[in-house]
Amino acid sequence: MKIKTIKVLRGSKGYIGKGEEFEARILPSIPFQFNAPYQIIEGEHSGAIIPRENAIEIENEKIYTEKEWNDLENHYLSLLDKESEKAKRAEDLVMELTKKIEPKNKEIEKLTFFVEMLSTALKASCKAIEALKEQKAN
Repeated sequence: MKIKTIKVLRGSKGYIGKGEEFEARILPSIPFQFNAPYQIIEGEHSGAIIPRENAIEIENEKIYTEKEWNDLENHYLSLLDKESEKAKRAEDLVMELTKKIEPKNKEIEKLTFFVEMLSTALKASCKAIEALKEQKAN
């Protein structure tokens, strides 16, 4: 595993700087010890002990072969193509539904206009009736 120091430490072979990376292992000690220290296993500071609170583990970066890379690329390109096709189908469906809804919206506009005109006519008729009732009463 790789570790990276998060503070300057004094080792047996000099100082270990903050941010330095080392190949290390967890020092075998008491069984089931959760915070066992790291031990550097390569390089100038090989054998140095680093307390767990002074270092973080670094994920090993995966290195792909050309075949693996091409396989991954083809896989993700095919997924991208599928998503593009889904998006295109959804867009086509939206356009189709919009075309179907458009005539209905025009019909609704006409009916709304008709209802508003009837409402206005009914109000005018009611006012006329009220006016006639007042005339009769006088």
